[in-house]
Amino acid sequence: MASEKPVVLVFGAGANIGAALVRKFSGAAYRVAAVSRNAADPPVPSPDGGTLAVRADLSHPAQVSHAFDAVRQTWGAFPSVVIWNVANVTASPDQNNIFSVPLPSFDKDLALMVTSPFAAAGKCFEVWGAAGEESTAAPKRFIMTGNIQPKVIVPLPDFTTIGVAKAGAAYWVGAADLFYKKRGWRFFFAEERSAEGTPMGFTPGAESHAEMFLSLSEGSEDLPSYITFVNGKYHAFE
Repeated sequence: MASEKPVVLVFGAGANIGAALVRKFSGAAYRVAAVSRNAADPPVPSPDGGTLAVRADLSHPAQVSHAFDAVRQTWGAFPSVVIWNVANVTASPDQNNIFSVPLPSFDKDLALMVTSPFAAAGKCFEVWGAAGEESTAAPKRFIMTGNIQPKVIVPLPDFTTIGVAKAGAAYWVGAADLFYKKRGWRFFFAEERSAEGTPMGFTPGAESHAEMFLSLSEGSEDLPSYITFVNGKYHAFE
């Protein structure tokens, strides 16, 4: 029955990776709550009750809790898997000045990629802790779509805000994983690379992300918090 299926909450259910995540997890017998700026409001479940579209502007961290509330109100459940698939690149107005990004844009990008996912992870702590032994069978996972910038500094003005944000997020994700791993909760920062170890650029593999994220959600292998993967499979480069 749909009510017995685990729940995955996908923040950033866009047309590429987000859509692939919804398909992949739905096919793996999850109930999927998909959060985007363009969803209907109030939240609308699918006719079969297996998916839920939730609207939120994730540049405002206070709206994160709305998605968790929608899941609880619709399904009477909490998400065992939370995926943060939200990013933004703010181009620098002056290509000769790395500090030319307007501060409101800088703040917005950090909200999208550091503050709001931090708020979502905080909600994970809240609902997973409150659940206690309610659902020990479903692994508890927080997964963030990453990129190579926590490992490689790119000296280009246009990549400043996303680089600062991804590096900052990778830190607290890794810290949370070390802190809560003993409770069976895992926090992953996952970045896709080519077979040669180079970044994927502006064309990340949607199905590759979906395969890797489902594996992280269900697998018991003792993988590191910082995940690098190729074609949907874990691959260590460092």
